Amino acid sequence: MKIDKIIFFTFLLFVVGFLTFRISLAYFSDSGTSSNNVLSASAEFPSPTPQVANHIVISEVQLHGGNANEDFVELYNPTNSAINLSGWEIRVKGSSGADSSLVLIPSGKSIPAHGFFLWSNDQGTYETDIGADVSNGNNIGENNSLKLEDASDNPVDQVGWGNVVGHYVEGTPYANFSASFQSIERKAYSSSTTVSMSTGGSDIDKGNAFDAGNNLTDFITRTSQPQNSTSSPETP
Repeated sequence: MKIDKIIFFTFLLFVVGFLTFRISLAYFSDSGTSSNNVLSASAEFPSPTPQVANHIVISEVQLHGGNANEDFVELYNPTNSAINLSGWEIRVKGSSGADSSLVLIPSGKSIPAHGFFLWSNDQGTYETDIGADVSNGNNIGENNSLKLEDASDNPVDQVGWGNVVGHYVEGTPYANFSASFQSIERKAYSSSTTVSMSTGGSDIDKGNAFDAGNNLTDFITRTSQPQNSTSSPETP
């Protein structure tokens, strides 16, 4: 009888040990598979690609310089080719919502690849001071919006600021900005800030190609820095 008990307990210990081994083996096997799945998922879902525009954008706008008439609008070309701007137009809606032409770009004008193009008011010598590519006596102000159209009148880009319901706006309008020599500038990347886009910042020479279709988040406020068609190109 004593021998039978010894045999029984020996057999029981063997069974328990065997089952423990099988369970442990299955656990580590599943853990390895799970780990491999995590690595595989990481490889299949890389970081999002930055939202870079594939068309000319409105890149910087100033409402006031040394006086209320010193306005400018800067365009940026994020593509790899120069683009003929003959017949292109920037239209403006004033605070009343009335639409008018800010500037019709004449023939012979183009914007370089990764380069800029600049309109300004021709108050005094302002257009010469900032090297405007085109200028006239028109103005922009608070609660306004702009639309860039190609030579076939197709809308290319829009930006509005302040109270501009029913205006040329993408998403939510930017806030009014009225300080002298202050502008709104399109970001280089979604993560760009006023600091990174200003002199000495990491994005200062990365262009202005970020376009998520929302004026409020596509732009930052900064000290004005107008660039024209002779300025150094900037690649995103």
